[in-house]
Amino acid sequence: MIIKEFPPFEGIHAIVLPLTGFGDLITSNMFVLGSGPVTLIDTGPKYPGALDFFRDGLNKAGFDFSDVERIIITHGHIDHFGLASEIIRSAGHPIPCHLHKNDAWRTLSGYIRKGYWSEESSVFTRMAGMPEKAIVRMERRSAFFKNFCDPLDEALPLEDGDTFTGDGFSLKTIHTPGHSPGSCCLYEEKEKILFTGDHIIKHITPNPITEVHKSFLGDPSYKSLLAYEKSLGKVEDLDVRFAFSGHGEYIDNLKALISRYRSHHEKRKLQIVESLTDGARPVYDLVEDLFPDLPDNEIFLAISEVFSHLEVLIEEGRVVLDHNGPPALFRAVV
Repeated sequence: MIIKEFPPFEGIHAIVLPLTGFGDLITSNMFVLGSGPVTLIDTGPKYPGALDFFRDGLNKAGFDFSDVERIIITHGHIDHFGLASEIIRSAGHPIPCHLHKNDAWRTLSGYIRKGYWSEESSVFTRMAGMPEKAIVRMERRSAFFKNFCDPLDEALPLEDGDTFTGDGFSLKTIHTPGHSPGSCCLYEEKEKILFTGDHIIKHITPNPITEVHKSFLGDPSYKSLLAYEKSLGKVEDLDVRFAFSGHGEYIDNLKALISRYRSHHEKRKLQIVESLTDGARPVYDLVEDLFPDLPDNEIFLAISEVFSHLEVLIEEGRVVLDHNGPPALFRAVV
């Protein structure tokens, strides 16, 4: 899929890396701000050839690795920080990397070395009723993803309200948990551009991913979709001309897109309640109802989506946990 070019702004350059192996994300978008030295927002994954692609993008904007002054990572998923260590090595000087403290554990050597899997992952997938063969496939796939990043063990803690300035730009950090606990957007007030990471994406509804690694969280009661819906309210009233997301095309109708997200979430909740009216069922059964032709590599995201909606439905009193399991069984309140 070919996407439209990002609108040109002096001192804001988009480097758009074609992305494969990450579902329907299409591209990994990195943004270079300033006239030198420059600030980099996100780095993309460590794909074969990605570093050369990034170098070419920098050169086209009139810069080189040595011009990178800082890296701001919108959240701790590998397609947003994977290339950071290689960029730092190529620069030949230290480059501070800023990442919200709630996602910092995702980039650490110890976590990556274990292949993004833990006993908590196994407990969650069995709770959801996922077949053992599917669990094994997912564990192997998780381990494979560590090939797309190098660890960042010394990321600096990014906080809500932090500001970053450079020649021609000023960024304000907005903590927008939901897609991950540490997800952040960055607002450039002069040009009215919101850099959204994966909080807002034009061509898909971002997945508020269920956080199964509860032991890593500052708030173990964190619920992804509840947090996400609250975070939408933090950005929808900003004066935004364009939203530049981490994947796909830029957005010029932010409020309308947020309205579409909310409609999607309500529709999904209604579908889940309808599927539970005839009796208690596990999450995996609901996934098969809602996504009958789902590829194997997207099963976890589907389970995550259904479970996050169940958490909201339980808060709303429309669904109850009928049996702890495994597998856990949920039923509609009628």
